[in-house]
Amino acid sequence: MTAQKNSPTPHEIHASHHETIKTVHSVRRWVVVLAGVVVASWVVIGIAIFRSRASSPAGYGAYATTKPMEPGNGPWGRLEYSPIVISSPLEYVAEGGADFSGPVMWHFPDMGSARLSTRLRRSGLDSAIVAELEKNARANVSLPGMSIHPSKEFILSLNASDRAKLYLMLADYPQNLDIRNQFLFRGDSPQQWFDGSDVSPATIKLVEPLIYKNGNFMYFADMRSISADIPSRREQLELLRTLRRDVTFLAHIRLSEESDLEQLVNYWGRGGRIQDVRPILESMMRREGGVINITHLLPPLARRRLYTYPAMSRSEQSVHRDCHWTSMNFFNEIPDDSVDMAKFHSEIKQKFYRIHGNLQLGDIAVVIDERKTAVHSATYIADDVFFHRCGSDSSAPWTFVRGEDLKDYYTRSKKPILAYYRRRNM
Repeated sequence: MTAQKNSPTPHEIHASHHETIKTVHSVRRWVVVLAGVVVASWVVIGIAIFRSRASSPAGYGAYATTKPMEPGNGPWGRLEYSPIVISSPLEYVAEGGADFSGPVMWHFPDMGSARLSTRLRRSGLDSAIVAELEKNARANVSLPGMSIHPSKEFILSLNASDRAKLYLMLADYPQNLDIRNQFLFRGDSPQQWFDGSDVSPATIKLVEPLIYKNGNFMYFADMRSISADIPSRREQLELLRTLRRDVTFLAHIRLSEESDLEQLVNYWGRGGRIQDVRPILESMMRREGGVINITHLLPPLARRRLYTYPAMSRSEQSVHRDCHWTSMNFFNEIPDDSVDMAKFHSEIKQKFYRIHGNLQLGDIAVVIDERKTAVHSATYIADDVFFHRCGSDSSAPWTFVRGEDLKDYYTRSKKPILAYYRRRNM
């Protein structure tokens, strides 16, 4: 027979309850103290992080675009974006560095002094600036037209508003090479342009007052005016490298159970490439939460060239691989290196037809100026994403660009139009 344990008396129960309460109160005191220590530690850590962030520039991703790119849904899938900034190798800048020696000259072709004065006065420039420009204007028989040799003091004295008005006007004339080939960067402030670079504070101080803004971009066209004030060749090259930075983005498709595989395959497989894209899309569909960089779904030329700079080889430099070459060769396994401006215009007329919406992979956007000239072209990818290249020198990469920004790459006082074309054989 098992012995039964005696039940506690009321006095014992009361004493036990009293000891329990004392223990609980003691534990609570230690919990409060411990919580206070933890909170204080996190406050200290938080202050340190805040100070660290406040004292150092933001990373590229924080400001690489003035408006965040929202995910886009369509037959291409669900696209998500990550802004990045790329720069050319320093040795490429040295090889392709422009000559900024010689005086600044502004040209106004096909006009006399009276017409020039009218143009200047209608530009919205400050009257004192107009008077200074009129005083320095001289007839130039080689244009023919009028040319102005501004003093360095005058150039440096322009405020951002007047600089924008004057330079937008000068950009109308191809003879103003410094303006036509000016540097640009998508962003809101010079700090964003120079963040993380090795350009010295003294050089940045020279450049900042000469930057002006138009649309989503900042522009700088006065390298010739300050190059003599930059102490070393190395510093000049670092400045050029930074000024030629390119804001672009990575693009990914996020797949889910709701994703339509056949729709994705048909969209990304345009140009006879369904058999190329189906295996990787099928594979990613089998993965839960699969994400694929759209680079893997592009034709060979775009896949190889995206985010890269041309090799500094003789064969690479002998071909004019600009925006039009890039657009015309988008689907080509072997690029046609004979594409130039004349051939581009000819092929657009013969092998393409104009469309007004419902863009598909491989359609071409053409930026057309007031002279009916195709000043730029880019290939549509998906959503608001285009593949392009600005220029053909060693510092011009192949990148993605927003459709809304295409026209801003070519600053003019008269905005160009954007026309879209599709290949007849698709």
